[in-house]
Amino acid sequence: MLSASIARYALPRRRHLGAVLAGVLAVTAMPTASVAATPLVSAKPAPSVAFDGLVYATAYAGSTVYVAGSFRNAVVDGRSVPRKRLAALNARTGELLPWAPATNGTVFGLTAFDKSLYITGKFTTVGDQARGGLAGVDLRTGAVGALRHTIKGEGHTLAVGGGRLFLGGEISAVDGKTRRNLAAFDLATGALDGAFAGGADGGVKALTVAGSRLYVGGGFKRLNGAAGTVRLAALRLADGQVDTSFRPVTPYTVMAITVAPDKVYAGLAGPGGRVAAYRPDGQLVWSTVTDGDVQAITHLGSAVYAGGHFTVACTVPSRTATSWCPTSLRSQPKLMALDAGDGSLLPWNPKSNGRWGVLSMDVHPALGRIAVGGEFTAFGGVSRPHFAQFTTPCSYGCAAR
Repeated sequence: MLSASIARYALPRRRHLGAVLAGVLAVTAMPTASVAATPLVSAKPAPSVAFDGLVYATAYAGSTVYVAGSFRNAVVDGRSVPRKRLAALNARTGELLPWAPATNGTVFGLTAFDKSLYITGKFTTVGDQARGGLAGVDLRTGAVGALRHTIKGEGHTLAVGGGRLFLGGEISAVDGKTRRNLAAFDLATGALDGAFAGGADGGVKALTVAGSRLYVGGGFKRLNGAAGTVRLAALRLADGQVDTSFRPVTPYTVMAITVAPDKVYAGLAGPGGRVAAYRPDGQLVWSTVTDGDVQAITHLGSAVYAGGHFTVACTVPSRTATSWCPTSLRSQPKLMALDAGDGSLLPWNPKSNGRWGVLSMDVHPALGRIAVGGEFTAFGGVSRPHFAQFTTPCSYGCAAR
């Protein structure tokens, strides 16, 4: 039987084994030339501590990478060091830091802002303080902040923007007040923001703030009750209303989102799984398939990095948003890199393992590093239980890193 933590990702597997769904969306542009080339991160993970349980979320802040999940210990040179579901590592060296607040339940989502790390999940205490599924923790000391609410349901994802902390998941109420899978809190006071109009009729799995928008992804059919907001949409940060200038038509559940200046990239479930690229108005640019859900996504330079529980990936984009691979599938277990311009599969293959693979990714552009968390235990035979960092090749400026 799957644990409750794994079950959150254990949606019915809709792997494509022959029959192809009719395409409902044509790719609206021919593959475009790549932006200026940036070296891919190394396929070999950098030295790092490991963890004895799943890592569901990672977040960089300065020269630290924060890690959250269901683990109870970090593993340093084969020795267990207590870290109950939260930990901090030196982003440059991968070494464990003394920061060690503890929760009594799994942490599914986190985001860093200003001096705080905000967390959500299935916990009721953080440190020795009662915190029902949402908390703020000091990035430096680990002290539990004043933010205190009771979440009915399960928070999965967090984002910050426009003076608000946004919470998404499968939630029905905050402090007894009805909230439909999405809520906002005033960052200055910590209060539930009653003026925020956002709500979804199904689970919210991904939140990302970029510019004046809050991008929302999940399995919902309507955001704020509005038509044309199936699975992926944007809300205006100013008032929480639907931004109708972004109108994607997304055929499958959105598991993860990352935003570049010229595109919005989404990791999807579906027949197998897929990565889709959209223009800022929601027009589809390209879509490429795997044989399992894409559960995490980020971008660095001219590449989009995606992780999930897939084992193979198509080497070129599909003809439509729902059609299968038009050419060969390549062995690509759990992680892949795609050309940001045209969606073609790049020659980067860390060869991860595990059934559920990669569950989270975050990027530190200045350090040229990508943090990866999940259920995996190794990459190409290199042991890295549940957490790893991948770095760009050392070149001019490496000493500053």
